[in-house]
Amino acid sequence: MKYETVRHCGKLGLEFSNVKGYGSRVSRDFMRNLLKNIVKRSTDYYDETEEHIFTYREKQMHSVVCPSIADVTLSYVMEHPLIRKPAGEEEYPGNVDYWISYRNYSFLMELKHTYFGYRNADNPRKEIIEKFEDAIEQLESIRKDMCRELIVNNNGLIKIALETVIFYEGSKNPIGKDKIMMRNFKILFKKLMNNTGLKYKSNLRALWILNDRLIKDVNYGNWYEIYPAVAFIGNISEVIE
Repeated sequence: MKYETVRHCGKLGLEFSNVKGYGSRVSRDFMRNLLKNIVKRSTDYYDETEEHIFTYREKQMHSVVCPSIADVTLSYVMEHPLIRKPAGEEEYPGNVDYWISYRNYSFLMELKHTYFGYRNADNPRKEIIEKFEDAIEQLESIRKDMCRELIVNNNGLIKIALETVIFYEGSKNPIGKDKIMMRNFKILFKKLMNNTGLKYKSNLRALWILNDRLIKDVNYGNWYEIYPAVAFIGNISEVIE
């Protein structure tokens, strides 16, 4: 994985695997720009509020994801209505988090959010892989004919499941930054991928290691937490024409 320094934000590593075929270059370009914008806007939010937007839940993440999409393209819809048809079940009306048009392709994107207690990296919570699989299944339940109706250009539609995984540590006592900075988050990221099974379900993997100025423990009364890194895990489909 190659890392680059994002000014005032920290380091962002990103890699793709088996994202091939028609439209793959565009989807890689879109996600590369989107993730960098999410990192920048999350940092801007912290600089204004001195709290991290990603420490909340999935719905609050849209506060930075949505404007980050707008930085890339002005053609997008949140909670786009559509018809779902899971295998062996009746069809029903639903929504997808985002419909996006970018460089003559349409995209459907489902967003998930969860936490990774990296001190238990050898036995991470099952929710991490379960939520990611849920996002993939939600996208798979959208029929191909429904997808074709959502294509607004001639190049086709691509589905993207994207999970934000927050690295955190908790303690009854204040957590020293020096101790945190000694941890190797690149190795912990590999453990996250291997020990959850995300390695086999994803073809987009990214890790944001926060600038040390952004790493401060948060006092929740009788409990402290600190958030030194954020992973973005994605599954990018082949194009539907």
